Amino acid sequence: MATQNSKDESVRRQLLALATMSRPELCEKWRDLYGNEPPNSGKEFLCRRLSYRVQELFYGGLDADLQVVLTSDAPKARPKKSVLRDGAKIFRDWHGTRYEVTVRGNKYEYNGTLYRSLSGVAKAITGVLWNGKTFFGME
Repeated sequence: MATQNSKDESVRRQLLALATMSRPELCEKWRDLYGNEPPNSGKEFLCRRLSYRVQELFYGGLDADLQVVLTSDAPKARPKKSVLRDGAKIFRDWHGTRYEVTVRGNKYEYNGTLYRSLSGVAKAITGVLWNGKTFFGME
């Protein structure tokens, strides 16, 4: 049991040390533990991933059966397709006024101006930032 306690204490010390390291120190630790360059991520992300790696090396990672379950049963994300065709009209009633937007390829025309996104149109109408799909009731 003393062996397990000393192993646990070693892991605990390493995890506490990670929390006090600078980003360059975390990057160096990444290279030591993973054998490759760290991702261009923030300090918190690196610290979390390194914490997992330290524990994985000491206690062992996920067994092969569990890895298969986690990767094969995960639903595959599908990109959302736009259902709006060129020339389609989008309407929104806002504060007693009806607004009309026309789809123009991958842009949106409102009041004679082309916008790159529905969010831009929503901001032009309301004066504040909105998620365009939410503003126009498409989500």
